[in-house]
Amino acid sequence: MKAHFPFALFLLLLSKPLAAQDTLIIAEAVIQTGFSDKPESLPRSLQTLGPALLSAGAQPSVDGLLENIPGVDARQRGPFGAQTDLSIRGGSFEQVALWVDGIRWSAPHTAHHLLNLPIDPEDIQRIQVVRGGGGALGSGGVTGGVILQAGPGSENGMSAGAEGGSYGWNRFRLRKDWGNATFRHRISASRASSTGYSDNTDLLMHRLRYSGQATTDWGTINMSLGHLSSAFGAQDFYTANFPQQFEKVGLWQGQLSWTHASGDWTYEAGVHHRNHRDRFELFREGEGYYTDDGSGQLVSADGAAPSWYQGANQHRSSTTGARGLARWTSAAGESVISADYRQEGVVSNRLGVAEYGRDGDSTFTLGDRRTNLDLAVGQLAQWGRLTARGLAAWNINSAADAPRFVPEASLSLRIDESGRAVAFASARRSVRMPSYTDLYYTVGGAQGSQDLLPEEAEHLEFGYRLTTDLSSGHRLVISQHLFHRWGRNLIDWVRFNGSSITEATNLRQVHFTGQELSLSAQANNADAPLRYLTLGLTFIQADETSDGFESNYVLDVLNTKADLLFGYRLAPQFLLDIRWSIQERNGGYFDPVEGSEVDFGLVNLLGTTLQWTPGSLPFSFHARIDNVLDAQYVDIGNVDQPGRWVRAGVTWTPQDKD
Repeated sequence: MKAHFPFALFLLLLSKPLAAQDTLIIAEAVIQTGFSDKPESLPRSLQTLGPALLSAGAQPSVDGLLENIPGVDARQRGPFGAQTDLSIRGGSFEQVALWVDGIRWSAPHTAHHLLNLPIDPEDIQRIQVVRGGGGALGSGGVTGGVILQAGPGSENGMSAGAEGGSYGWNRFRLRKDWGNATFRHRISASRASSTGYSDNTDLLMHRLRYSGQATTDWGTINMSLGHLSSAFGAQDFYTANFPQQFEKVGLWQGQLSWTHASGDWTYEAGVHHRNHRDRFELFREGEGYYTDDGSGQLVSADGAAPSWYQGANQHRSSTTGARGLARWTSAAGESVISADYRQEGVVSNRLGVAEYGRDGDSTFTLGDRRTNLDLAVGQLAQWGRLTARGLAAWNINSAADAPRFVPEASLSLRIDESGRAVAFASARRSVRMPSYTDLYYTVGGAQGSQDLLPEEAEHLEFGYRLTTDLSSGHRLVISQHLFHRWGRNLIDWVRFNGSSITEATNLRQVHFTGQELSLSAQANNADAPLRYLTLGLTFIQADETSDGFESNYVLDVLNTKADLLFGYRLAPQFLLDIRWSIQERNGGYFDPVEGSEVDFGLVNLLGTTLQWTPGSLPFSFHARIDNVLDAQYVDIGNVDQPGRWVRAGVTWTPQDKD
């Protein structure tokens, strides 16, 4: 029934006449190492969140914006961006690529930190989620990618907001946009904190970012510099054996990019640097937790830390890179060539080897370095309604035994003349190197492995997309994607039954089969009562189960997910938004209290936001409730998620007098 109902719907809609004069309203892709995809023939499972949806929920973190996208699994350890493991199509959190304003970001230490972003959600102009990996996303994009656009705004002005709520939550933010048609600037800052919804779940986060844009005859230059600092109680984050953990992270990210179009040629180039620091305490230090008894021994009211514990893990990782792309349009179609280079390194008191440690530094005595180069060359050709793409790509990593060939090929067919009914198929290959944590981490019952092999996967996908206009003044887009992924040497952290050690290992072969069905109605009229309605269904199945061991990442697949996003205009000044997600996950986790593995239960999450914007005042007000039904659930391990969380806030947007 799951497989046949969507195809029956496809045939039914295909029999309806479609307005040939209209064009498909789907934003063009920004897949940075690929072609300038046209929306009417895009052979990707692509979800775009524009300004309407981004501002609808008063969401203070990017992971919350991604929670209700079909095929996306945002596994939160801490709320509101404290830490989230992002998964796409049943992949692990390490298998997602992140692009920000045309630059590929990476987290070589561990992708637990990939979404440590110095960007406030209010500053994001568009989010695109590419479901399905491949060489176009670069190494690490095994199952898909997230593409953010967060440059400066197009209008001058200022915005300030304040919010408070349950569990001592408060957040303050400020943003200023200024400039002219040639030079644009934006600076934004925010502070968020919470006393926590249970013991050791407190949070303190600061963000600061500048972004600028210069538009000249010789191209467009985008630049940004951002800082993040975050400290949070990490109760049960990585192990339930030592629950009172704590983590503090910091980030500086800077980048500069250039684009220029000249005749039939388009050029892109960019450079970037990311510096990330992490302090992780397996036994939280401070008042009410563990303190030094004067002899160097950490003790608490519950007793002393084990003698093998040598203090906090401290890591500094850095990524420096450059990318370039040239695209040429000719009578033969479109040709593209691209290169993305990254130098990744870490210094640490836990990860790496002495050869790459800092000389004379008593803390960062270990380290590691590697370089990564993604090369791609491709051709796009079109014959009538048929579009074909081919991309030959190679990943060359200094830590790998040989270069990896990661090609892509796709076909898309416009079934009708206007391109409002499209069918497509694609085949792709992808690869990922182990993180430094996968290779070296050996603390608290965890055991990394330097013998890990790179992950590899092949993908096969079929799908269709239909668009029609409804008599109510809404545009309806329906799409379905069927996919199969052959995974080899997938890296997982597992605990075998009867063992107290969680170890990194390669799962030789795991195959994933799934499908996604989405239906989206968007109002053509800005004053329409129904602003948007999006329904998504995802079904994923792995051909292996965690029988005889506990899988922490690879086999805990979110195998069934239903999402609903609904926006309604109650009155000209009142907007209501509803979010509903039902999730069922494979596998389970070891509960030390029960002394056995516990299956993940069905999760039913309902949220709502009400916004009031009085036209006579430069203010808007909102009230938001997350987990309205007060569900008790976990996304991962033994990390309990918060119950019902109520927040309310105000945003001040004064009129610019310039």
